[in-house]
Amino acid sequence: MDESGSSASLAFNLNRHSPFFFKCQVCSACCYNKAIQVGPFEALRLARRFGLTTTDFLDCYTEPGTAVLKNKPDGSCVFLAPSGCGVHPDRPLVCRLFPLGQIIGSQGEERYARMPPHPDCLGFFDTDGTVDSYLESQDTGPYFMFDKEYSAIKNKILDFLPHQERKNCPQDDKTRPGIESRIRARLLADWLDIDAAVSALCGKKEIRKTMSPADLARLHIRTLAERLDSF
Repeated sequence: MDESGSSASLAFNLNRHSPFFFKCQVCSACCYNKAIQVGPFEALRLARRFGLTTTDFLDCYTEPGTAVLKNKPDGSCVFLAPSGCGVHPDRPLVCRLFPLGQIIGSQGEERYARMPPHPDCLGFFDTDGTVDSYLESQDTGPYFMFDKEYSAIKNKILDFLPHQERKNCPQDDKTRPGIESRIRARLLADWLDIDAAVSALCGKKEIRKTMSPADLARLHIRTLAERLDSF
């Protein structure tokens, strides 16, 4: 996306082998007036940084009814500190990618675009590296992996429910759209809130406290998949 939040004007003509390098100077110009949406694994990583459950993290740090991180009154990210990003080791994927934009083609092919920097950005570009080496330096691997798996689960939820509800409800049942909406909302809430879902769906309220974020995310994904298969 560009500074306005649109990807339409970007040229996605880079791949992982394309020359690319960016050196951040921690000027924080890119940390203002953004709508940063977090996924389940990102919310979990950030929650654990503060010693919170994902339920409490989402309540405290995202806009009501969304997974978008709050901004402060001056437009800065809720996690921006005087010295820069206050959650840098656990920052979301979109922050790790910056200043690259990414789209995934219908066949799973990755394409990247160089986003135009903020006018006040002090970072500098070069070609002393590749897109792949830049992504590796930002530790994007686990985030890409879980983003792919959670996206597949979310798509399955969105595609699966209408079919199941049509099959299980009489065609003249005027309450069916409301039922679909409520079930979808519940499953999507379980998709985002890892701690609440794992506690509710498999009763592992205590063991989740000792699991690494990656292991807990894997358990969560497995639990959601089993629940969907049980319908």
